[in-house]
Amino acid sequence: MKNLINDPQKQSVLEATLAECAQTLYISDNVDMEVNRLLEIVAEFYKADRSYIFEFSEDMSLVHNTYEWCAEGITPEIETLAAVDASVISRWLVFFEEKGEFFIDSLNEDVDKDSEEYRILEPQGIDSLMAAPLRSNGELVGFIGVDNPRENTDMLILMRLVAALVVNDLQKRETLEQRVLKAIGNSYVSIHLINLPENTQTEIKHDEEVARLLSLATGAADQMTCVMRGRVAPEQLDSFLEFVDLTTVGERIKDIGTLSREFLTVDGHWRRGMFYVMNYTDDGEVNDILFAVQNTDEMKQKELEYQRALKKALENQNEIYAEMLHLQGCGVVAARTDNGEVIVMNDAAQELFGVPEPGTVLRDVLRPVLGGCFELAMEKLAEIWYEPGIRSLEFSACAVDGQQFYLRSTARTVKLGGGDGIVIITLMDITDKKKLENELVVLSHTDALTGISNRGWGEDCTESMISSGKKGMFCLLDVDKFKQINDSFGHTVGDKALITVADCLRACFTEDDVVMRLGGDEFAVYAVGIADEAQGGELIRRLIEKIEQTDIPEMNGKKVTISLGAALCLDEGMGFDELYAKADSAMYRCKNAPGNQFGFF
Repeated sequence: MKNLINDPQKQSVLEATLAECAQTLYISDNVDMEVNRLLEIVAEFYKADRSYIFEFSEDMSLVHNTYEWCAEGITPEIETLAAVDASVISRWLVFFEEKGEFFIDSLNEDVDKDSEEYRILEPQGIDSLMAAPLRSNGELVGFIGVDNPRENTDMLILMRLVAALVVNDLQKRETLEQRVLKAIGNSYVSIHLINLPENTQTEIKHDEEVARLLSLATGAADQMTCVMRGRVAPEQLDSFLEFVDLTTVGERIKDIGTLSREFLTVDGHWRRGMFYVMNYTDDGEVNDILFAVQNTDEMKQKELEYQRALKKALENQNEIYAEMLHLQGCGVVAARTDNGEVIVMNDAAQELFGVPEPGTVLRDVLRPVLGGCFELAMEKLAEIWYEPGIRSLEFSACAVDGQQFYLRSTARTVKLGGGDGIVIITLMDITDKKKLENELVVLSHTDALTGISNRGWGEDCTESMISSGKKGMFCLLDVDKFKQINDSFGHTVGDKALITVADCLRACFTEDDVVMRLGGDEFAVYAVGIADEAQGGELIRRLIEKIEQTDIPEMNGKKVTISLGAALCLDEGMGFDELYAKADSAMYRCKNAPGNQFGFF
């Protein structure tokens, strides 16, 4: 710092750069955007090829490249450095402890060519680098660095100061995905997105033991088998391996969208494994699925306690009423198997089905509440009606007061001491569980910034509409001179411009239309039922009028404008790519005119 004070010009540059870094971290609620912009500022200060942040895993065994900025022409390395063994940079850990920030002036002179450190750095084109530790409460949590710095290499102090600024922001970041996971809380133990054709998986929610087992195999199918062999109790292993077999799950789940099954872990906990279809390939095969493992200990313990109490009660027919009627948190219905007459319903079941008249049969109790699930429920019951057994089913139901529920039902048939057959149905309210599952599905379909459909989901919906014969108009639009908005007013205002356009699209098109953000400042809409250019032009002019009425205060009176190209889809044989190309051609012609122009292909 002493040298900097003696050089007023350098001191001034340093202070200006540091001020810009600090301002960047506090002008937006989007932490990822803030950090990426900060890395750009740091790289420009040092005239470096690349700037980045690495973060350590909880056990310090791995270090992950979580943020990266690259100069033009420099190859990104963030994906290849997603999980590096921390032992590779063991020398750096010593530097961080003894020196804090450090500078490797020459890779060939300062690093042993036979070391793993050299073998990692040299292929990236790194001749020199600077790094500074990130510390939280005195503990090392990561580091910030730049590759091939060409200027201001005598001012390592900036690295230390920026590291102190950024570590707090890294700890407060919270993406849309993380907010959903926070809402889920501890319900889901782990969540992974699996691509079936490529046999790959991506971690969404982390579990240390699952991660350890995953590392012992390669390929999603083998990793799934390895994890289950390490986690599922031996008595359930074979049947559960069949359930999670990734070579067959695509066919099993294709037409129904979800699969779930409970299992007992080796350490005595109850879990539920669940598959959800995320999207399909062009030929209708399952492409991506979500595999989530839920903690069901509490629910299962209640069920097991009930089953133990019921078994004891059934040893004496006279006790069945008392055992069933005092049960809390679980609806119970008992009916005779010879004529279907309802013997008893506890209070929780009566809240769902109403109080039955004497002689009411089970079918008449279930039919009005189960609706479309009624026939499936009766088929399940028929399988065990005359032979003792157990069947389980999840379904939606509408209670007598009109409230919508999701229920998990277990039906058991038993023989009483006198020889009479009886079916006992238990009902668990799983409405909250279903809501959480639905949030996961919405997460995979939504653009995090604007709240409209993302490209994958929007493209799939458009293709589906076209193939089902729904004709319409496809619009492709982008924000005029969007880079100038970012450069002049900052990325936060740029985000507001994108959100403004998305809001206008939502307001002008219906829920039956597909409104999507394709990426960057590019949006698209498939408007159903638009048959000609006159009808489409009226709708587009309404959109432009809506955009012209908007105002972003930070832009000081400057208006957001768009260029839009449209193409009519009146042929079922037309695909998304063909529509996109036509609309893109029409939009390109509008770029030569002032803003808020549109044209048809």
